[in-house]
Amino acid sequence: MAVGDRPQERLEQFGPTALSDTELLAMLLRSGTHGQDVLTLATRLIAEAGSLAGLIAWKESDFRRLKGIGRVKALQLVTVVEIAKRVLIQKSEESPVLNRADLVADHLFPLARGLQVEKFWVLCLNRKNRLLRRVEVTSGTATAALAHPREVFREAIRESASAVICAHNLCAAAHRLCYVTSRAMWSACGPFTRGSLCA
Repeated sequence: MAVGDRPQERLEQFGPTALSDTELLAMLLRSGTHGQDVLTLATRLIAEAGSLAGLIAWKESDFRRLKGIGRVKALQLVTVVEIAKRVLIQKSEESPVLNRADLVADHLFPLARGLQVEKFWVLCLNRKNRLLRRVEVTSGTATAALAHPREVFREAIRESASAVICAHNLCAAAHRLCYVTSRAMWSACGPFTRGSLCA
């Protein structure tokens, strides 16, 4: 590899925004293996994960499956992944206005991405639809997360919420089942709910 093409030299000369995803990952990996340079290793990692963002769900064992990534590199990578998660979560933990479905999705995305089990959250809002508190009510299995309306009411009353948003990360069964369950929760929580339920 020509000196001018190395990620470190390109980083020093042009800054981090000029580097590709592969080059940024190569900077973390630092070195390749015999017969496989660091850029090739970084390319393989991204290909295995589907994208750079896909790596956020990886554990140490996932990284170590690839030839050229041992214990130390795997630990370094999961550390970077955890830092990225915490940055996203801390940003989402400010008190945003949550008055549209896309804003709710953006707020919960850092928490929900990569989860292998279903979780159920209650978002308590004030009169201006600003977040008061986010509560994880239940953490279930890979196929279900059970939540009773009384748990939703409990959190809403505790926070003196004017409205609540109920959310969970995936529907393992049919979409229709999820819709029916959501309708039941929606009806039970009528006094606190705002807006409309999207199927």
